[in-house]
Parts: sequence; structure tokens; C-alpha cells
Amino acid sequence: PTDHIMAAATGCGNAITVDSVNLGTSSYFGPGAGRFPTANSVVADICRVASDNCPSDPFPLRSTISIDNDYASAFYIRIPFIDGLGIVRKVGELAESHGVSVNSILQNAISDRMMADCVVTTEECKLSQVQALCAELEKEDFARAPPLCMPLVTN
Repeated sequence: PTDHIMAAATGCGNAITVDSVNLGTSSYFGPGAGRFPTANSVVADICRVASDNCPSDPFPLRSTISIDNDYASAFYIRIPFIDGLGIVRKVGELAESHGVSVNSILQNAISDRMMADCVVTTEECKLSQVQALCAELEKEDFARAPPLCMPLVTN
């Protein structure tokens, strides 16, 4: 129907509407090549295949690009714990043993000693260092669940 939001895409414009639980309905619009340029590309591809003038593996899966997933960042670590003596000291010692410098520690007042949490933010370090720290924290007697860590985006 002409009153539908998708009818706004005219000429060589493209449009898509996405329904999601978190965002509701959202629409995205942008320029496209248009029907004649697209048809030209499709016919050219068919001719290339028909004349045996195309690579045998047009989309190779191999790549020479190396990806380093061990990036450096400041991190946020949420540590769920059962309250007791020496936990902050132990967190600091483990952080030091993994080369992680603590920027800050936040612990709100504890109302249930069995369900406490604290947050540690770090100075810039490698993801592997924080993952190793979290693995060690999870083994501690005071840990009630695995720590959650994520990078902090800073300007």
C-alpha cells in the first residue's frame, strides 16, 4: 500500500524494516544501484561464468590476514562473592600476579553476606591477562559465580 513505510523507497532506493523485541520496529533506508545497474552486473556475471572466464574458487575461505584477539583495554570486572575477610586483598594480589593494575574497586553496602558483589576497573592491559585473573578468581572459596569482564570504551 502507498501509505506503508516501505513505499517510501522509490527509484533506486533500498529499504528494510526490522521488528525486534528490544527495539520494536525500525526502518533503514539508503541508496541502491538501481534495477539497470544491478541487471547489468547479473548479466555480466552470467556471461563470465558461461565463457569459463571466472576463478574456480570465487570466494576462497583462506586468508593471510592475522587477527589478534588479545587486545589491550581498560576492563570492568564484576565479582560475585560470599562476604568474608581479606577478599579485596586477595583480588589485589591476584591482579598483581597477572600483571593487571587496578584502577578502582567499588563495593556497595552489603545487605546479604551470601549475595555480595564488587566491581573492579583496571588500567589498560591485555584481554588474556584479565581472563586469567577471572579464571583464578572463580577458583577462590569466596567466589559464588564466575566473574563478568568486559572492555571499557574510553575516549
